Amino acid sequence: MGAYLSQPNTVKSSSNGGNQKMSFGFAAMQGWRVSMEDAHNCILELDDETAMFSVYDGHGGEEVALYCSKYLPDIIKEQKAYKDGKLQKALEDAFLAIDSRVTTEEVIKELVQIAGRPQEEAPNEKVAEEDDLDNEEAELLHEEATLTIEELLVRYGQNRNALKHKKLCPEGNKESGEGEPHSYGEKGINGEVEGEMDSNGKAKAGGGAGFSKLRACRTAGGDSSSATGAAGSCEGEKDTGPSCSSSAAPAPGDTSSKFFEDSDESGEEEDEGSEEEDGSEEGESSDDEEEDTEEGEDEEEEMCYPGMDGKEEPGSDSGTTAVVALIRGKQLIVANAGDSRCVVSEKGKAIDMSYDHKPEDELELARIKNAGGKVTMDGRVNGGLNLSRAIGDHFYKRNKALGPEEQMISSMPDVKVLTLNPEHDFMVIACDGIWNVMSSQDVVDFVSQKIKPDASGVARPLSSIVEELLDHCLAPDTSGDGTGCDNMTCIIITFGAHPGNTRTFSLETFKDSGLWNRMSFS
Repeated sequence: MGAYLSQPNTVKSSSNGGNQKMSFGFAAMQGWRVSMEDAHNCILELDDETAMFSVYDGHGGEEVALYCSKYLPDIIKEQKAYKDGKLQKALEDAFLAIDSRVTTEEVIKELVQIAGRPQEEAPNEKVAEEDDLDNEEAELLHEEATLTIEELLVRYGQNRNALKHKKLCPEGNKESGEGEPHSYGEKGINGEVEGEMDSNGKAKAGGGAGFSKLRACRTAGGDSSSATGAAGSCEGEKDTGPSCSSSAAPAPGDTSSKFFEDSDESGEEEDEGSEEEDGSEEGESSDDEEEDTEEGEDEEEEMCYPGMDGKEEPGSDSGTTAVVALIRGKQLIVANAGDSRCVVSEKGKAIDMSYDHKPEDELELARIKNAGGKVTMDGRVNGGLNLSRAIGDHFYKRNKALGPEEQMISSMPDVKVLTLNPEHDFMVIACDGIWNVMSSQDVVDFVSQKIKPDASGVARPLSSIVEELLDHCLAPDTSGDGTGCDNMTCIIITFGAHPGNTRTFSLETFKDSGLWNRMSFS
């Protein structure tokens, strides 16, 4: 079974709430994904003066997102800056504080419980899986060795061009998705590692069923010539998962984009040109090739992803984006880490209260490189995550010479402040499952049309508008590039009472809710 469901799960969880100051409507939908990894907060009374709304988009599992939803409200209130009324500083400190907690033994145990994983994963089972794949591959190779070229053509239904492509990716086989990018997936419903990754490191449809993360890295780490020859077909493409192909060091004077590391192909062409000019001896060339291969393998080791070594730890190989909005009086304070987003409507015009943190952005790229990381051609940090800030993901936060805000993947949020006025109609907070389909202005236009009272003066519940938005963004199938196939979570907040949204949500109400009970463990 692939990383997508055969049919989308369109069952939605939704709620409405409000008081005299504001109202909200919330809805979330799993969609085509095999699991739901989003979480949220809708708390009208974080304290007597402050409301809190937030969305967390998990990747690599739901555990860090759910942990943030459960504990971040209280962590914000614990900050000295919060008690002093400095909400911007309080949010920054709270993001760093909860990210630090994720590394403690006690929290890791709780994350394991939330994830439903055994406390210690049996390494023997992983080794057995590798051995089974080795045996299957050996049997397949032995069988193919006895076939004629015509029989091979019939078996694979390919022409000569496809066979030429096969030579470019000799490590590939039919079971592992021959000719597809060497990428790792996530555990499917049956516990198999399947599919490719999307922009957040989540598994996508396709890829080789049962193709383990460790084996994906080993397969791609072959000789440097095969990696180079497959540059056009084995490289991970944007939104289809990263590649494990080794990368050569950039050549001096190279004119490639400064935002990306140079590709293998360009680097090796430079090397070949230099060899011809220097008239190197054949033996010397051979030595150079071996040295390049060793360097490529060393670099390949650096480009492996969390969990590639057969060990998986929640909070290290999983994380979450976080966008948190606090409303106190007329002040709106929004903190964001990742690519979830908050947008305010000002008389129908979209005002972004956050911006998406992407590795290729100049500021983000500079930090990533300073921390010892790289951004691959498909916009991924060390070939893995396609975002540059998140809570968790401590696999990318191991540079002991740097502070937490300076790591490749940083938990330090950007914070924006807005003074609300009567021209501000509503606010939308959502994960990238929405923003990958619609722009900020598109969403504001959509909500603006639906939020108006009908001819009789009756206004729809806000949650029903959100539900319609989710259905609007849902892809009809999974044959595209993954747009519209993600989990979707969205909250609409109006800056004033909204008819039908009268239930008050305090922090205590949230703790009494089913979501809190779901995250509580004995």
